Amino acid sequence: MRPRALILDYGDVLTHPQRGECVAAMASRLGVTPEAFGAAYWRHRAAYDGGRPAVEYWRRVLAALGRAPAGAALRDTVDWLVGMDVASWTAYREEVWALARRFRAAGGRTGFLSNGIPEVAARLRAERGLEAAFDAVVFSCEAGVCKPDPRIFRLCLDRLGVAAPDALFVDDKAANVEAAAALGLRVLHFTGPDAVARLAALL
Repeated sequence: MRPRALILDYGDVLTHPQRGECVAAMASRLGVTPEAFGAAYWRHRAAYDGGRPAVEYWRRVLAALGRAPAGAALRDTVDWLVGMDVASWTAYREEVWALARRFRAAGGRTGFLSNGIPEVAARLRAERGLEAAFDAVVFSCEAGVCKPDPRIFRLCLDRLGVAAPDALFVDDKAANVEAAAALGLRVLHFTGPDAVARLAALL
């Protein structure tokens, strides 16, 4: 049976994977390897997704990498890193956006559910008109809770006005898919070269 609602993750679902050239540029700016940068970047990301201000997040990343700019140098570095970070998550996977539009045009409800930061949220609202494209838009940084916490799934379902078994949730991370399934949502682990085709077949 076709789901009544479609709930989509953002990174690696509505986008292609994070742009490697942006990660390399951030690492180069800080004088570290991409591998070292990536480890520090992800170590503190959950708190940033949950609402920690950008300057606090990036100060922790910089400290983990042995970099400690202060004053104007810190502000300039953080501003540059924020801009590059946002750009790294905006290689849109247009075919998934198109699937969501067709699903909604056919009478389905659509939800956007992302562990995301305020700066990405602002970029997407400016470029993609999120609230006009989706019936419910939930960013972890605004909700104060991140996937896979059950509360963020319930919040999205409440805003969509549907029960868990009537919604299909799509995410690239296994932990998020498992948490959604435990709440009774239909799920699709969005991974592999046939991910878009498998999603289309469910709609």
